[in-house]
Formats: sequence, structure tokens, C-alpha cells
Amino acid sequence: LGTNPHFLVTSEGEMVEAPRHFQKAEEKLAKAQRELSRKKKGSNRRKKARLKVAKLHRKIANQRKDFHHKVARKLVNRYGTIVHEDLNVQALSRSHIAKGIHDAGWAQFLAILAYKAAAHRASGSVLAGRRVIKVDPKYTSQDCPVCGHREKKPLWVRAYTCPQCGALLHRDVAAAQNILARAWTGPSGVAIPCPRSPGL
Repeated sequence: LGTNPHFLVTSEGEMVEAPRHFQKAEEKLAKAQRELSRKKKGSNRRKKARLKVAKLHRKIANQRKDFHHKVARKLVNRYGTIVHEDLNVQALSRSHIAKGIHDAGWAQFLAILAYKAAAHRASGSVLAGRRVIKVDPKYTSQDCPVCGHREKKPLWVRAYTCPQCGALLHRDVAAAQNILARAWTGPSGVAIPCPRSPGL
């Protein structure tokens, strides 16, 4: 919890670092908001300060969206089937991990991913047939992908060690492999948004 720098992890072990756009700009944004609060209401200086805050928010949103498009394109180009946990993003946004959820922008990312996969299906291109599948997220990080043994561990434990068969994997890689098993339809790769990103 708070130590994993990854936005998503694949079943093959590839880890995409979370860019944390909001977190990186937070200090600058807080300063701009303080300056805005000090300006007299109705003044030109307040108007300029408000525009500055809006510009910073726009920049963060654009950076996040660009990142989402690039990652989604990479996944759609690489995999025939992309599987992710059916996360209740709205509920997570009201939890103690809300700040990290907002910064990651999972709802937007998953929408972009689904759109790109559907566009390929409709295009009739060599990449046609890309599918995005949601699976139940329960126990994906607790089950051993090798033998199926279930071992409850606190979220801050990042290594999955199975006491039953001795398997040792990164916890998120183990979860990705479990998710792949739940939606297995052929020799495809799998990628999951990782709900254990920085600040979560």
C-alpha cells in the first residue's frame, strides 16, 4: 500500500509505471489555488489567477488522457484478448484510496481501451477481433496461480509466496495470471489495471 509504482501489470510480468500526473503537479496547483484565494473577488487579478488554476487542471487531464491512449494502443496492438478486473471505480473513489484512484484515472482508461478494441473489430484490419473481458476481482491477489491455494495477505505485502506449493511471484503478476485463468479462451496475453498504485 503506497509503495507500488505500477499503473498496470501483465500476466507476462511487464509492469507499466504509474505517471502520477496529479501528484507531481500537486504542489504547483496548491500554490496557484492559494494565490487565487488571496485575490479580491471581481478583480482582474482574481480572473487571471482562476485561469491559471484552470490551465493547470487542463494540463493534468491532457497528460493523463495522452498516457491512457498510448498504453491502450500498445495493449490493443499486442494482445488479442485483454482481461481486467471488473472494478467498482465509483465505490473506490469514495474510499480511503480515492486520491490515487482519481490520479490513475482508471474509468477513463478502461473506456479508451474498450473503444480502441471495438474500433479494431469494426475496421476489418489485421488487428480485428480484439476483445476486452471483465472478470470478478474477488481473491485474485490471494489465490496461488500455480496450485489454487488461497492465502489472505495484507495489501502492503508485494510478494506472493504460496505455503502449499512454494510458488514465489510478485503479487500483482500472480493476480494477473489468476485473471487470465478466469477468462482463458486461447493463447492470449492479459493486462490488468493495478489497484495498488502509489498513494492507494
